[in-house]
Amino acid sequence: MSENKDKLTEISSTLMQLFVSDVLSKNNVDGESRRKLSDEQKEKLKSVVLDLQTKVESFLASPTKKVTEDTKEVSEAPKNKTLREMLQDKKDDK
Repeated sequence: MSENKDKLTEISSTLMQLFVSDVLSKNNVDGESRRKLSDEQKEKLKSVVLDLQTKVESFLASPTKKVTEDTKEVSEAPKNKTLREMLQDKKDDK
């Protein structure tokens, strides 16, 4: 189980790095101008990355629960009954 958690952590880390590099490239921020960011801007960027990391981790932890809940709903769904079966059920209830 810890292997899965390690893999998920590695995936989320990779996604964060991709997200940050994508944002920086969209805003034409290269290695030289990155050094010119103020401390406040760097802190804001770090907080965005940490927030994203938290959301990714919670998302990766929650799908397992949702899938099992959806599966239960499908298995508990009523079967399509024929008219004969419906009438027989009503007759049995009386």
